[in-house]
Amino acid sequence: MPRPGFEPGSPARKAGERPFLEKNIGEKTSIDDIIENFRGMLKIDLDLAERTVKQHVSNIGEFLKFIEKSPEEITKKGIRSWLKKYEENYSKATKANKIKSVRVFFREFVGSNIAEGFKIPRNGKKNNVKVPSKETLRKHYEEIQSQKYRAYFLVKASSGLRTSELTNLTMDGIDLEKRMLMPNHDTRTKRSFVSFYNKEAEKELKKYLDMREEKENDNRLWRTNRQTVARSFKRTSERSGAKVTPKVLRKWFVNEMKKIGVDPGYIDAFCGRVPKTVQDSHYTDLSPERLKEVYEKAGLTVLE
Repeated sequence: MPRPGFEPGSPARKAGERPFLEKNIGEKTSIDDIIENFRGMLKIDLDLAERTVKQHVSNIGEFLKFIEKSPEEITKKGIRSWLKKYEENYSKATKANKIKSVRVFFREFVGSNIAEGFKIPRNGKKNNVKVPSKETLRKHYEEIQSQKYRAYFLVKASSGLRTSELTNLTMDGIDLEKRMLMPNHDTRTKRSFVSFYNKEAEKELKKYLDMREEKENDNRLWRTNRQTVARSFKRTSERSGAKVTPKVLRKWFVNEMKKIGVDPGYIDAFCGRVPKTVQDSHYTDLSPERLKEVYEKAGLTVLE
C-alpha cells in the first residue's frame, strides 16, 4: 500500500529521481512547514537571489492558503481559479510573477509538470523603456554628491552587471590591474563570466578606494544594498531632472555595445546572460582573456 501523505504528480526531474517534496516532507505537514521547506530549496538547491526567494515564498504562501489543499490534490482547475484573481485590475507583470512562482513550486519542489501549461504573459511595456542618451547620463552624473556613488555609477554603466552582482561584489572579485569584475552569480541555468569597467570608471573608483575604510567583517566593495542604491539614484534624479535608474544603466550598456558593433554573444557574457546549455555550442571562447580583448576593442565610454 502506498505511503499516505503527499504523492506528487508527473515527474519533471530525471527518471527515477524522487521529487524534493516526497524526499523532505512527512505525512502531516502544515502550510508553514511546506513554505519553509520550499524556502530552503530555493536558497540552497537553486541558489536564487534573496529577493527572488522572498517573492516566490510570498506568492506560494498566498496560493496555498487560497487553495486550502495539499499539493498532490491541486488540479489545473485550482491553479486557474487562483490566477483568475489577477485577470482584471492587475498588470501583466503581476500575473507573470504569480505564474513563475507556481511553475517553480510544482516543477522543482513538488516534482510535477501540472503548471507548465500556464504561459507567462509578456509585458508590452517592458520593451518600451527609453534608453537614456549620453547627455542624460552626464546630466545625472554631475549631480551625484557621493564619491562612492560616482564610482558606482560609472562601473555599473560600463560593465553591464546586475545591481545585485555589484552590491555583493567583494574585493576578491575585482582585479584592479585588469579592470576586471568577477561576480558570483552561478545558478542551475545561467552563470556569470567576467565583465570589465572602463578608464572613466577606473579614475573614480581609485578615488573611492583611497577613502574606503577596511572592515573586518565586510569585504564587499561598496558595502551597500539594492534598496540604498535605488534611493541614491532616485534622489540624484530629482536633483538633475534626468531620470536614470540602475536597471536603465544595464539596458544602456547593452544598447551602446550593440551600436559599437560588439557581437551579441559577448554582450550576453558581460551581462551574465549566457545559458549553460549553449556555452559550448556557439561562443566557445568566452575566456577572460578573450572577453577583455573584445571589451577593450569596443572602447566604450559613458561621459565622453
